[in-house]
Amino acid sequence: METFHQERKLMENKSNTGNDWVWVPHESEDKPKSYKESVWAQNKKQPPISETNEIVIFHDAYPVTDNHRLYIPKFNRPHLLGLCMAEAYQYGLDQVDNNKCDGFNIGLNVGECAGQSVFWPHVHYIPRKKGDQEPGAKGIRMVYPNDPFNPRNKE
Repeated sequence: METFHQERKLMENKSNTGNDWVWVPHESEDKPKSYKESVWAQNKKQPPISETNEIVIFHDAYPVTDNHRLYIPKFNRPHLLGLCMAEAYQYGLDQVDNNKCDGFNIGLNVGECAGQSVFWPHVHYIPRKKGDQEPGAKGIRMVYPNDPFNPRNKE
């Protein structure tokens, strides 16, 4: 039996219903014109956690922590991306209030240079626990190492 990651290898023929469409990080190119064409909608093996007419929520197939989620607008509209952010934020607050995590990160990768690999808008929710990183500076400034305000760049 193949692992989920092995099963996601890009196949040559993706012309049918999409049941054979799979995606491999850093190998596949996913630039859908609609949510219905996206890797998430095409993957029939991983059902969504929740879905409305406007957004859909999945567990990330390549999580950086347990419960890493993706909040995905069904239409590429700023207000729906805002709704995804709001939903992820509220979910994170609820998780902190219920002692499921100590904090969380919410973020977008827009463009290949920013780390985007699936080119349909989506919001990452990443729960955090104290001690889940090496000691030292944390946060968004650590993403860009040449930032003069990055705590690691202090002399």
